[in-house]
Amino acid sequence: MFVTVLFGDVCCADSRMEMFNLNCKLINFIHHLKEKCGLDFKDCVELMDSSGKVMNLETKQHSKAAASSVLRERQFYVLLRVCYDDAGRQKYVSLLNNYSQSHPELTELLRTLSNPEKQPDRMVRRGRVQRSKNISANSRTHNI
Repeated sequence: MFVTVLFGDVCCADSRMEMFNLNCKLINFIHHLKEKCGLDFKDCVELMDSSGKVMNLETKQHSKAAASSVLRERQFYVLLRVCYDDAGRQKYVSLLNNYSQSHPELTELLRTLSNPEKQPDRMVRRGRVQRSKNISANSRTHNI
């Protein structure tokens, strides 16, 4: 059981796609994720799935539950850094650089996640809400 995490610069050689094993405790998974991605262990990180759902790793960073209980195997996730503004509001910063060119839908998703009090812009078609395209589908078409 594994997941693929996207991070780095999608337009340059810094582009990275790493696979991580889910057969471990969540605390170990997050530690290995930070280590493999070159982040400080004090950094708060999150993963966002292809539908734009944040996996809430920050609240579970010391959990001894299985990583597979939170993450779905064989999924693509985008690595996010959790930051806080001066007012103490949580903000998400993608660690997938230059994503606005290769994944334009990610820009709006991050804006919505970082400003939850604002209603997201959505298009309504035939009574249904149309959501943005899957990130993972676009990820496969780029050399990452």
